[in-house]
Amino acid sequence: MKPVSVLAAAATATLALGGCMTIPDSHPLAGTEWQLTAIDTSGSTTTLTPALQRRHTIAFADGGELQLQLDCNRGRSTWTAGQPANGAGQISIGPIAGTRMACPAPSFGNDLAGLSDAERFTTTLDGRQLVIETPGLRYTFAAAE
Repeated sequence: MKPVSVLAAAATATLALGGCMTIPDSHPLAGTEWQLTAIDTSGSTTTLTPALQRRHTIAFADGGELQLQLDCNRGRSTWTAGQPANGAGQISIGPIAGTRMACPAPSFGNDLAGLSDAERFTTTLDGRQLVIETPGLRYTFAAAE
């Protein structure tokens, strides 16, 4: 009798978790690409030049794959996110696997690899800006042209 109740509880927990995060193919971020424009830490903002923005990008592919341009390196990860309410929602980004070449300064590739700590995202109503927050950093992106 106990094994059945444990399995039923596990199935219920799985169904409850499934309602919190969406299948990425149906998410508004699926199929979008973004360029990093700024990184905020407590009390300080670093704004990237247009040339640096093009070297620091993320792309939310269908099926939950995340592709990153980490300056002169490339990275891959996975992502899931809740459906946004008023442009805001929860997001989870898996560990980022990437190449490890030494990029010329200034480089924000290592900073961008910190997205694996992501907790929350917001988008503007016009869909031109994306902000992803981690416990220590806030990443601001512009839609890639």
